[in-house]
Amino acid sequence: MKKSKALVVNKFRFIRCLILIIFLLAVSTGLVMKVSSAEGIQKEKPYFEMYIKSGDTLWNLAKKYTPKGKDLRKTIYEISILNGLDSADIYPGQIIKIPTQ
Repeated sequence: MKKSKALVVNKFRFIRCLILIIFLLAVSTGLVMKVSSAEGIQKEKPYFEMYIKSGDTLWNLAKKYTPKGKDLRKTIYEISILNGLDSADIYPGQIIKIPTQ
């Protein structure tokens, strides 16, 4: 049995088909990369910024801005994480991010 070889009859059509295949591969690769990178993005919690005055404490801020039914300690923890605080100490003049959820 002889192996049949592919014969290019129309060179222009062959090149056009090759370009189309390369283009489709590039587009599909780009879409896959975009979708996979979008899955890695974390949604940031909405927050507002608050200017700290003398006498403000994390506990008082948490009492004021924690929704009913939510634990104050969880709000204090979220404020600490959101602002990169190592302790519960806050100072007048500081701007603190308060989560709105």
